[in-house]
Amino acid sequence: MSLKMVILKNLKTQSKVERSSLSYIGLLLLLAFGLQAQDSVSLPVDTFLNIVERHHPMAVKARLIKDRARAQRLKASGSFDPKLFSDVDQKRFKKTDYYTLQNSGLEVPGWFGLKAKAGYELNDGVFLNNQATVPGSGLWYGDISWTLGKGLFLDERRAALKQARILEDAAEFEIDLALNQLFLEALQSYWDWYAAYQELKVYEEALDQAQFRFRSVKQAAIIGDEPFIDTLESAIQVQDREVKLQTARANYIFQSNVLNSFLWMDGQIPMQLQGAVRPAYDYSPLLNILPADWFERHPALNAYQLKIERLDIERRLNQELLKPELTVNYKFLNAPTQNDFFAEYSPDNYSWGLKASFPLFVRKGRGEVMKSKVKIQESELDLELKRIQIQNKVQAYEAELVLMTQQLQSVNQMVANYNRLLEAENIKFRNGESSLFLVNSRELKYIDSRLKQIKTEAKLQLVEAKLKAEAGILFED
Repeated sequence: MSLKMVILKNLKTQSKVERSSLSYIGLLLLLAFGLQAQDSVSLPVDTFLNIVERHHPMAVKARLIKDRARAQRLKASGSFDPKLFSDVDQKRFKKTDYYTLQNSGLEVPGWFGLKAKAGYELNDGVFLNNQATVPGSGLWYGDISWTLGKGLFLDERRAALKQARILEDAAEFEIDLALNQLFLEALQSYWDWYAAYQELKVYEEALDQAQFRFRSVKQAAIIGDEPFIDTLESAIQVQDREVKLQTARANYIFQSNVLNSFLWMDGQIPMQLQGAVRPAYDYSPLLNILPADWFERHPALNAYQLKIERLDIERRLNQELLKPELTVNYKFLNAPTQNDFFAEYSPDNYSWGLKASFPLFVRKGRGEVMKSKVKIQESELDLELKRIQIQNKVQAYEAELVLMTQQLQSVNQMVANYNRLLEAENIKFRNGESSLFLVNSRELKYIDSRLKQIKTEAKLQLVEAKLKAEAGILFED
């Protein structure tokens, strides 16, 4: 039993969702492994885009943007990780222990310039510095430092974490932009493939008609009902259609190979279109194609906005360079006994310190702030320009889409009218009331109108795709 028959048999007993899944899996098997189907298998554009989204290497790569942003945020968060420390410094010379300094503990970075540290010191030695002298059982301490000047409201650690969070939000918009572009390229290929396939079918039908008329005219000429010169004209028509069919078949093969570049499995296994796979066209009038809030949700504009937010964080960080460096630290000291850890604790046992510095001209800080402001102004100008460009292009595509829809309706009517003329001319020809020249003339007009109809259908779908891509909604997660 063929793959197509298996799928059709299962479709009768499955729900709508299950049928969609079966069709999707069946197409993957057919494309990936070249399984043969007795009947043609339709590849709708939605299924095609589903395959591209799930399996194309660029789609897989685009989703890695989020993983990279998460890794960056994790790295930035690491600046606030508590850490254990242990410092040992010892000097021994000519069998004399000059000094042994030991300092171990836990350091916890905080927010708003706070940093806490708890530790234990044990120092001894013949030439121990008086400042390093501690009780024989060691000295426990708790140290709190607070930056009151530069770094109070923002420092490099907090700036990096804030920017990493913004990058993680921006990753979603970057993915949307990448997949929007990928979908647009894929749809361009799909509708070129569709047009090539339909043109191939038109010329196959035209060749069949030309061969049928040639046989009919030849038989009529043999019995004397038609002049033999008409057989030459019919033969020329057959030859012309054969040449055009060969050209159309070559174009279809080329477009099929282009489409193959978008067909993958798991981003690693390339898939090939099989002879049974055919494009599908589902036309419906296009009204209110864009959601009302498409402009506010546009991924490119939101990405620009987040870029400005990152630059503003950089500006605020540089403004901290204009402040003096002022750090206060307080360390409480405690020498515990064996029975009670806090037995000897007293508020009078402490050490404290103050560090202060300030550059006189602050030229470095002022220069960095100026650079940051210039970057923000440049990005704001880029954002405004991007807004205008997107609005103008969307309006242009909307107008073109309306015109293309009207043009397709006119072309459909034209094709129907040419078809009526051709059928009427064939009836007159069979009744001996017309000539082969008139039939061929009517048929050429009909073929030209069909080719124009096919190109208009493909162009209409492509304009719709360009409109959605420009509005940032061709791919929406």
